[in-house]
Amino acid sequence: MADLQKIGIVVYSDDPKSLAMGMNLGHVALAMETEVIVYFTFDGLTHLQAGEKDLGDFQHLVDAGVPDPYDLLADLVASGDDLVTTVACTTTLDMLDWEKESMDDAVTTRFAGAADFLRVTADAEHVFTFG
Repeated sequence: MADLQKIGIVVYSDDPKSLAMGMNLGHVALAMETEVIVYFTFDGLTHLQAGEKDLGDFQHLVDAGVPDPYDLLADLVASGDDLVTTVACTTTLDMLDWEKESMDDAVTTRFAGAADFLRVTADAEHVFTFG
């Protein structure tokens, strides 16, 4: 198997399960020293909002020992250094009339639109979507 240099991940659902799946993939890629660009758009943008998070139906999995997807997100950003970029979709922010200041600085590393995400992932070996 060839070494991966870069992957893209698109999270477009507010379901914590989608976030967990994306973050799990991100952590595996990071362990392989692969660059990870995570693009949060549409409902997925809620994962980057500051404030308390409701795990909903995912709570029973966390209670059973599955890692909290928001902890996975924070850990990915904190441990990723230059290899991890989390992108808040500016088009979605504009559509929802949300301010950039409503995003959590601890897990949001960049603000950009889809064209920028496509540009920075043009050389990615894979782009995965979770919705």
